[in-house]
Amino acid sequence: MRKPKAKRPVASPTSAPVMPGAEPIFIDQGEKGLLFLHGFTGSPYEGRDFAEYFKEKGYTIWVPLLPGHGTHPRDMEHVTWEDWYRAARNHLFKLQRKCRKVAVVGQSMGAALAMNLAAHYPFDALVTLAGFVFLTDWRLKLLPVARHVLRYQYKSKGPDIHSREAKKRSASYHKYPVKSIQQLLALIEHVRGDLLDIHIPTYLVHAKRDHVVPYSNLDYLYNHIGSKIKKRLLVENSYHIVSVDYDKDLIFKELDAFFKKYL
Repeated sequence: MRKPKAKRPVASPTSAPVMPGAEPIFIDQGEKGLLFLHGFTGSPYEGRDFAEYFKEKGYTIWVPLLPGHGTHPRDMEHVTWEDWYRAARNHLFKLQRKCRKVAVVGQSMGAALAMNLAAHYPFDALVTLAGFVFLTDWRLKLLPVARHVLRYQYKSKGPDIHSREAKKRSASYHKYPVKSIQQLLALIEHVRGDLLDIHIPTYLVHAKRDHVVPYSNLDYLYNHIGSKIKKRLLVENSYHIVSVDYDKDLIFKELDAFFKKYL
């Protein structure tokens, strides 16, 4: 009787190295902390200018790399929106153990995660940059079929940044798994039902020329968030990733005054 052949062990998948410019940022100073959450397919690059600006103001700043991001698009394929949310929550808790006051700032998908955190956990202030709870891209209607036919969707024009220099330096994926869009849609659907549970001071920022997220989200969020203390800013000279675009100095100046008041 022959011995059965031993099965060859299956190699466990490993993440690719972090791409240049996508490294997490942590600046440890002071007892007032800012947690910056980047967007879908993006990286801590989106919070780099923010970190540089507020470092000079004496804040502790954390810009983490969210699961599946900043390495290779294949690393996103089996990541769920709950994975992104758990990571964001863990970063918030760690920062709160270090800092007496904390604000959470989110860019795009990071804004959805920040709003979800604000609806369920106590912290001191919330900022959304190109935040959204609905999308109007007609291609989303094809998703149920496309997810079975296409593995990746390519960004034909790259990241939606008006500044040519900032766009050139950007560390983001040039393609992303089609199935990951379903996770993004599930996240914003979940957040849409939580808006009334947000009661902390909130600043909402959006660009009028955003080509990814309709700026009508700005008024929707303003009208549906439960907080009695809320402001909104519509900027004219940026595209979607406002944290690195032409209006960033105006935005940072506004946020500086906001943080001084509520942190």
